[in-house]
This record gives sequence, C-alpha cells and structure tokens, in this order.
Amino acid sequence: MSRLASKPVVCGAGVAVTVVGTLVKIKGPKGELAVTIPNGIEVKVEGSDVHVSRRDDSCKPLQGLVWSLVRNAVIGVSTGYSRKIEIVGKGWRSTVKGNVINLQVGHSHPVDFKLPDGVSATQENPGSFTLFSHDKQLLGQTCADIQGIRPVEPYKLKGIRLQGQVLRQKARKAAGV
Repeated sequence: MSRLASKPVVCGAGVAVTVVGTLVKIKGPKGELAVTIPNGIEVKVEGSDVHVSRRDDSCKPLQGLVWSLVRNAVIGVSTGYSRKIEIVGKGWRSTVKGNVINLQVGHSHPVDFKLPDGVSATQENPGSFTLFSHDKQLLGQTCADIQGIRPVEPYKLKGIRLQGQVLRQKARKAAGV
C-alpha cells in the first residue's frame, strides 16, 4: 500500500460520489464511472472527501488500488484524459470522421478503426490525432489497439506511437560479421 491511500481523495466542484453496495459511483460533468470495491475494503464519503480504509493488514495492496481507481475516476469525470497519437512513415496518414479513424499506414488497404463509446478524437494534421475520454483504462486500451495496427519497428522507428514515447533504435545488421 502506498502512503497516499491513507489520505482522502478530494472531489472537486460538480463531482458527486455515492457508495451503493460494492460499487462507488462517481458522476461529474464529463460522464459517470463506477468502481468495484473488493472484499476487505471500505469506502466512506464525507462531504467532498472520499476515504478508503481496510479491515486488516492482508488488504494493504487493495487499499492502494481502490484509492487510485477512485482518484482516476474523479479526475476523469471532472477534467478527462487525453492522449496524442503520432503516425511516423512516408506517405502514412490518418483522417478522423465522427467516431471512425481511417488509417493509411502501409497496408494494401486503408484500415478503419471504430472508436468505442466514451472515446472521441480530433485531428491536428494528417500525421497525428488526439483521443479524449473520461475513462483512463478505456483510453489506454484504445491507444494500445490503435498501436497494434502498425507497431513501431525497431530499425527505422516507423509506426504508430504515443507522443513522447521513448523508443530505442536498434543498430542495423552488419554484413559478414
């Protein structure tokens, strides 16, 4: 457990948190999320603070997990999350039309990727676009699915990647060595 889990999660203005059975429901201006509470963990709402506590020491890791999930949900429904995706490759580009991203990334055909509910996209230029969501887990999974269409290859570093992602370039193969 981290020491952070002993501190309360502070909810901003416009965020409502309710505990219903084994669910913590968080509602805000960007949407609504629910976090499941495992056995041995108790969640209490006091004003604008959410306190996460455990019954015994065997639940220490779960306390930190639930605290982080609740905190991520509170941030998501209040401000939301965004990730910028870059496409690196000669002639490779993308277009965003509604909830469908059309990717032309070196395949024999263009690839249409349908965004799941709760994720939206905006286009900056043909080589990059930004995804937005209130659910951090859904946004990360969507980014991973898009990157799986054309993973970054290690020699020329061409492919689909997140902005700021650190990649290690391999040395080229030496002939006759």
